[in-house]
Amino acid sequence: MRPLLIIILLAVIWYSPGNADSLLRPSESQMALISKAIDYVLADSFNEAYAVIYSLNDTLPNRPLEKLLYASILFSQMTDGEDYSREKEYLKNIDISIESFKRLSEKYPTDSWGQFLIGSAQGYKSIYYGQTGGWLKSLLSGLKAKSRYSDAIKLDSTLYDSYTGLGSYHYWSSVRLKKYLPFLSDNRKKGLAELRLAADSSEFSSGVAAIGLAWSLVNEGKLSEALRIARELYKTTGSGRASLWLLSGIYWRMGDYNKTIRYYDELYSSFIRTGNQNNYNLIYCRFRKGTSLYSLRRYPEARTEFEAILSYELSPEIRKRLTNMLAKSKEFLKKMEGK
Repeated sequence: MRPLLIIILLAVIWYSPGNADSLLRPSESQMALISKAIDYVLADSFNEAYAVIYSLNDTLPNRPLEKLLYASILFSQMTDGEDYSREKEYLKNIDISIESFKRLSEKYPTDSWGQFLIGSAQGYKSIYYGQTGGWLKSLLSGLKAKSRYSDAIKLDSTLYDSYTGLGSYHYWSSVRLKKYLPFLSDNRKKGLAELRLAADSSEFSSGVAAIGLAWSLVNEGKLSEALRIARELYKTTGSGRASLWLLSGIYWRMGDYNKTIRYYDELYSSFIRTGNQNNYNLIYCRFRKGTSLYSLRRYPEARTEFEAILSYELSPEIRKRLTNMLAKSKEFLKKMEGK
């Protein structure tokens, strides 16, 4: 999984106490089910999360809440497994939810949840297109999501959960687009502040916001703060893979190769237990472990990892995506000749 992409996981589900009169806000019983689904997703239990959503009893026309939640779980599952073969199913559910919520929002223009739900769906389209190479589509959907989140906050200043998507947009658009569009404002500090607000004040999205904040801090080089968040997530999610990606990546950046190896081993084992792998994640984990072992001059162990990487059977698509990693594995093996 490209861990960064976890930052808007289940962005649709949050409760705002100050918005109790919203006609589009899920009921209390639905909120309880949604909260349960979040816990399952963060613990990598996707089938259990789907089962919870199927019992949601969405009575709105075309069941847009159910479809958006279903798509959010599917997105998490696809990014977790680095497998995007269910793209059509994903986009179909997102598009139905967007069109349905737009119609409802036109009927209830002052309902903050209508804006929030549309923003969440557009946010999912944005991050998906960004993941799969459609940067222009990603930008356009991201701008639409930003606009809806901003409108939601204008309508209800206590809907703090909107700041997860808004903060992610402000931070990562500044990081990713600045080199292409130099006239854009640098909103990284604003994005970090918004993510902190969401992590501290959200009713349901604090964990999701914390993941987004942690990866943003890693990108900023603020590794100690990111590490504190990652350790807490490791505890609260039962060592879910989102926390393992964070811990292994942070220790890698810190140059603490022994702990890097520990958490990539744990991550690798988690994928093995899950099964049905296309081998992308397994190779990624073994490559980082191999380079860490090389840095520690544990050459026989490093050699084992790089040789294993080159032995995997890969589809043409996965082989293409791993071209650089496979080439570097060969380079490391050549460096270790005679060692």
